[in-house]
Amino acid sequence: MEGAIPQPEKTSGMATAALVLSIVGIFCCGVASIVGLILGIVELGRINRGESSEKGRSFAKAAIIIGAIAVTLGVIVNIILAVTGNWSFYITTS
Repeated sequence: MEGAIPQPEKTSGMATAALVLSIVGIFCCGVASIVGLILGIVELGRINRGESSEKGRSFAKAAIIIGAIAVTLGVIVNIILAVTGNWSFYITTS
């Protein structure tokens, strides 16, 4: 087939999902960051083995970095809350 145009390589869906979950986890709940971190690690491994699109590499790396930062901050905040005894987040109206 002469003149066939090669299709551009698509970004990996798992890498995109990992990045989105890592970012959402910063603002919502830490569980999403943990899932984003794990998905980013898994997808980066798939990319390194050639099983997934190379275009997702930057998304997977960003998901790992953002997810690790979010999880670390969550652990630090929980340690501070445990040490200070400020576990309850309720509003008193007196």
